[in-house]
Amino acid sequence: MYCSSTTSNIPERYTGLVLCPPISQLHLVITGASDGIGKETAKELYRKGFNIIIHGRNEVKIRKVVDEIAALPGPSRDVKYFIAPADSADVDFEKIAKQFEHLNITLLVNNVGRGGVIPDRIDSKNHTDADLLDDIRVNMLFPFYLTRYFLPILRKHNGPALVAFVGSISANISVPRLTTYAPSKAFLAQLTRCLNADERWWTPTKISFIHLHVGAVSSASYKEQPSLFLPSSERFSKWVIRALGSGKENIMPYPPHLVQSLGLKFVPSGMLEAFAAETVKRQYASNGKKTE
Repeated sequence: MYCSSTTSNIPERYTGLVLCPPISQLHLVITGASDGIGKETAKELYRKGFNIIIHGRNEVKIRKVVDEIAALPGPSRDVKYFIAPADSADVDFEKIAKQFEHLNITLLVNNVGRGGVIPDRIDSKNHTDADLLDDIRVNMLFPFYLTRYFLPILRKHNGPALVAFVGSISANISVPRLTTYAPSKAFLAQLTRCLNADERWWTPTKISFIHLHVGAVSSASYKEQPSLFLPSSERFSKWVIRALGSGKENIMPYPPHLVQSLGLKFVPSGMLEAFAAETVKRQYASNGKKTE
């Protein structure tokens, strides 16, 4: 995935993905690729010449994506997949990784995510412990353990490799009723910092970690008309790939999202929180639901 460049000031371990020629024996792993950002990023990387391993929870759905990617124009490349329900406590991460240990994997994109606004406080009897834990498993535990078991494969490559975590702008602001989603996404940013610190202060293995700070994207799970500040998954995926080659530890891939984020810094936190709360109430009122 990575290659050295004498014209670049970026260290070898961070050399940009987009600067490298296709390598026929290289595989990249993308989770949550049944639709949305994951699917479009997989398609874009395939177009660039890379072999792809995609993840989903529904085999019928993910096989359709495999066929769609394989039908893209250009030389034929390898498209593999694995099935794992990210909200399950019974995922065998070691078994998943073992089936790919013979491959030359140099990029893992932890894109899978789930959650959003919940209608009640976390102590409401309308929630079960399992309900609340599902989002935390998907957003925190699945990427954590998948990374743990894929890292030996990336290290075996003995060259620069990258692990990416797809976070959320909601992790940095106070939004009511995001009590399972936002905190679990914030975990990924801190995990990225700590993993990079491990690489800096112990024996380096040429692996780096990047956190992608993501705003709203029009997708199957957020069906709104795309606009400048709400890009389609296809448009956003192109910026994701640029970000992977940025050499930064934390980056907001899509420039209009960065503009939004900078603008929010000038809004008093109380005003921002009040706006978010009213937005949540309106959403539930339009759906005939009530927040408590």
